[in-house]
Amino acid sequence: MVFIFSIAIIFIAIMVYLFFRAEKLQQKLIKSQSESRNARKESQALLESLMLIIAKQDESIKQRLHQLKAVEEKNEEQSSSLTIISPLLINFTLIAGECLKGKGQLTKIAKKCYENSNPGSYKAFTLWIKTQDTKIRRMWSANTLSGYLSLVEALLVLQSQSSVVENKKSESQPTIAKAS
Repeated sequence: MVFIFSIAIIFIAIMVYLFFRAEKLQQKLIKSQSESRNARKESQALLESLMLIIAKQDESIKQRLHQLKAVEEKNEEQSSSLTIISPLLINFTLIAGECLKGKGQLTKIAKKCYENSNPGSYKAFTLWIKTQDTKIRRMWSANTLSGYLSLVEALLVLQSQSSVVENKKSESQPTIAKAS
């Protein structure tokens, strides 16, 4: 009888311990679920904010591209490089959104955008990138959102600088012709 009574007490003590342990684990689980829900809400809010910033930057990029195209209509060489990079700039929001999803998405989505624009243009773009400065090639090969953002800005700056140089050359040539 004492033996059965001691086994019953041990069994009851184990059950009480397990009950309190289960309650504690349940509270931790509820707390972690709440934290996870809050983290998802914060992540979604940050993603929406980032997409809004990207959309605003897209407007700015398209405006700069339009200005460059207006200036570059006179220069065929610059016009061809603008034609090569245009799909990359026109689809800025789409490409940046895909890059947000994960590393390694840049080349995939850029290829789709180029092929939708003009079949075979992606190959021309990659060949053109290979002829560019090492820094620009690194930005492209980074295959990330930060690399893409840097690449777009670098390409726009490069195009605007080359258009300024070409404008200065074309302005200085008539004055030289007048002097002779």
